[in-house]
Amino acid sequence: MATLQRFLQKAAFLHRPIGLICLVIGVLGWILPILPGWPFIIPAVALLGRRDPLIRHPHILLRRTLRRMRGARHAHVRALGLRASTEYMRVRRVVAPLIAETERRLRPTLLTSP
Repeated sequence: MATLQRFLQKAAFLHRPIGLICLVIGVLGWILPILPGWPFIIPAVALLGRRDPLIRHPHILLRRTLRRMRGARHAHVRALGLRASTEYMRVRRVVAPLIAETERRLRPTLLTSP
């Protein structure tokens, strides 16, 4: 891990491109069954930062969509919204600490990036 931190400190300008590549591979991993998505999403969020617009805007859109689905008039849409919200919270409880831990380990590196 120390070697990775030293490399990332020297190559701080590569944070965004590496984060974007990891994000694309992670999204493909959600779509394609042969490729795992989570191992790429966590470093992508850590490299890009949770406040990066590329991460933040889709997250806000997802939360608003789930809220609207839970309040829908149609029972099927409402049930789907409740199920999706439950799964979202379950996944968030697992992934959020992993992202925080990765950011904590990379914090000296991330603070030196431009």
